[in-house]
Parts: sequence; structure tokens; C-alpha cells
Amino acid sequence: MFNFGKKLRELYKSGKTIKVAIAGVGQMGKSLISHLRELDGIQVVAIANRDVRRIISILNDLEINDSEIVIIENKYSVDSGGRNIKKISIKDDFLDRELMETLNGFARENKLIVLDDLSKLFIFNDIDMVIDATGNPGAGAFIASNAIESRKHVVTLNVEADVVIGPILKKMAEKNGVVYTVSAGDEPAALKELYDFADTLGLEIVAAGKGKNNPLDRYANPAVLKDYAEKKGSSPSMMTSFVDGTKSMIEMACLSNSTGLVPDCRGMHGPSANIKDLLDVFKLKKDGGILSRKGVVDFVIGDLAPGVFLVYSTKNKMIKADLKYLMLGEGPYYLLYRPYHLTSIETPLSISLAYFYGEPTITPESGLVSEVITVAKKDLKAGEVIDGIGKYMVYGLIEEYRKAKRENLLPVGLSEGCVLKKNIEKDKPIRYNDTELSEGSILLKLRRSQDKLYSD
Repeated sequence: MFNFGKKLRELYKSGKTIKVAIAGVGQMGKSLISHLRELDGIQVVAIANRDVRRIISILNDLEINDSEIVIIENKYSVDSGGRNIKKISIKDDFLDRELMETLNGFARENKLIVLDDLSKLFIFNDIDMVIDATGNPGAGAFIASNAIESRKHVVTLNVEADVVIGPILKKMAEKNGVVYTVSAGDEPAALKELYDFADTLGLEIVAAGKGKNNPLDRYANPAVLKDYAEKKGSSPSMMTSFVDGTKSMIEMACLSNSTGLVPDCRGMHGPSANIKDLLDVFKLKKDGGILSRKGVVDFVIGDLAPGVFLVYSTKNKMIKADLKYLMLGEGPYYLLYRPYHLTSIETPLSISLAYFYGEPTITPESGLVSEVITVAKKDLKAGEVIDGIGKYMVYGLIEEYRKAKRENLLPVGLSEGCVLKKNIEKDKPIRYNDTELSEGSILLKLRRSQDKLYSD
């Protein structure tokens, strides 16, 4: 493990910082603003969110001085809540050279620049990387593609976008000499650590998975979860994606596309089991477990949450003896687990790895191995417009990409805005030809370009 704390402090002492911009100020974005501003060697230059009032509210909570903040009004007039904050209004999308130099000057003066327009994040010359904390596939496509074309690294907490277009974003980043990476701290990155550890040692990966924090209810919706979400400090939509299982599907698809591990069945098994039960559950059926094959991704409901686990085996008799001596069990199945993941608190690890070494934390190295398909949460009618992830109409299930492609199944990350051409029964998957796609989006354009790469 690299000591990035030391490298960040050395960078700071030399008079330099890693300059970052943050897109989105939900639960993760708010935490990032607070955390990153406290770290020597990292500077938050800009924050963008459609609702600037939310940013101002967060800055109030963090007691950031008015003199440190500059608000750039573009699409909306911003009420600074009675605070004496400098504001600059831009009434169209054209920026002349003088105005661009003024905005870049604020960045050099260590001002915290607040924006209501994501597109303005990419005009700042000195920003080293953009952090996507939006959780929206469409926004993620816009943010990542523009940041990469602007030759800025991308650290994304938007796994929802990664499982739709991650492979092509990776290729774009490599072409432009920057890093595209999913952030450390979420379950895919935490599991990638365990996977790399076991794989490097030549151990055979049987199963890798996460603990699910909430009970599984495929038909959950934002109205039912509103109060629960508020208590947890999350939005009702994001909480719905947790409870209906879509988020777990997305996270494990991210790991699958990085490692080549596959779901054992559509939607994975998702058994209820505690840590002590994992080795009895995640083994082959011939040995009394639930798996039809090795090398799979899954999730479990039980006391492991919010941790992650990896079940492995070995045929080496000496290693088996060593593992027994080290009190790791009799075999033939053994367990590694990490009882936590620290979400955005770990994002500085990915920032540092990208900046100092030009390396990603986790990226879809294996291309498209798994897809997260769209399934009807209730009976749907022709003419209805699908509302997308974490809402009322659909949930996601993980499936092997080759099977999803063969059945022409619609990725859940593309579902928002699609118009149904036929009735769909509850719990039935939705196919591409069941819908009119939401044309014109950067997300769909990138996905189609990516599909050509995997056309065989």
C-alpha cells in the first residue's frame, strides 16, 4: 500500500496541490467537500450542481467564509441566502477570452468556485481531475467524456454510468493520456483489493461479494422510503436503488467487468447468511453449497454488511497445510473478508493513485462481462415513459453480457426516458425493441459506439 499521506504532505510543502472539481452534492458530494478541504495537498477548486442553493447550504454548514467563495451564475439566478458572496453572471454559453481568464484567475487565487452548469467545469486550465458524485448515468456520461477530452483525470463514484459505458470511457482516457477510474471506498474497489491479493498469490477465486445493508424489496419506491432515506441522510431515489437491489447489481457488474468474474445466475443468489456461514454457502453444489461454478460475483444479506468477502481455494497441499496452521480452516474453501467500506472517505486514495502514478483503482479491464438489465417493477403500459433507476417503474438485475446481448435486453442505465411500445408484465425483462430510446443523449451515443467495439 502506498503512503499517499506522506506524498500529499510533501506536495503541499513544495507549494503545490492536486486541484479537483466535484460534480454533484448529494450525500457523497457533501462528504467529499468537507473531507478533501481538510487534506494537505488537495485543493477543491470548483463545485457544480444544478441546485446551487444546495451547495451554499453545505458551505454554510462547513462554515466556509464568504471571501473564499465565488458563484458563477449561468442557467439560474442564485440566491446566496443573504451572504456577501461574489457573483458573476454568464447569460449565454459563450465565454470570451477575458472572461475565461477571469474565471481561471479565481482558481489560481484559491477561491472556491460554485457553478450551476456542469459544462463550465472543463474551462479551468489548472484542474487536474473531476470527481463525479452525481450517481446519474446521463450526467456521468457528460462529465466523464468532457473531462477526458479536456485531459483531466476522472474519479467517479457514479457506478451507474460505469456499468453502461465504462469500457469506452477507459479507452478514451487511455487515448488522451489521463486516468478514468471508479473511486476507492465503494464495494467494487474494496473487493478488487481482495481479488488482486488472492489472484497475485495464485489462489483460485470461488466467489466475491458484498454484504447488503438493507433488506431486499424489489418493489420499493421513493414514496415508501422517503422517511427512511431522510433518517439515513440519503435521497429517496438513491435509497430505493439500494433497497430494490439495483445498486448491488450495479456494483457487482462493475467488479465483474474489472475482473472477469460472472454472476452464477441472473440477479445472483443473494442468500441470507452471516459471516460464519459464508464458507458453507458459497461453495459448489457438489460440496453442499449454492454455486454451479467457480469465479462468480454475488451478495449476501446478513452481518457482513457493510463489508465485502472473497471465497478462495487451492490445490497446493503445502499451502493447504500452511492455511490450516494459520487457523484459516480445514479447506477446501477459505475466506477473506473486509468488514467495512468507507465510501467517499477513501476517494483520496484514488485521487492520489491517479495523480502520482497515473493508475486507476478499478476500471473495466475485462470489457463488458456483465450487464445490468431492466425489469418491470409493476405492470407497465404502452406509452409510459420509464422513470429509471431508483424510482417507481423498474429495477435492475445482473446478467452475463453475452446472454443479455443475445436476448436484446435493455441496460437499466439507459432506461430513463425510454417510451414503452408495448405492455410489460411485472417482473418481466424489458428489451430494446420494446421501447423507443431517448435519442440524442451523450450516454446513448457513447453506448452505441461501445457496442460496436463488442459487436462480435
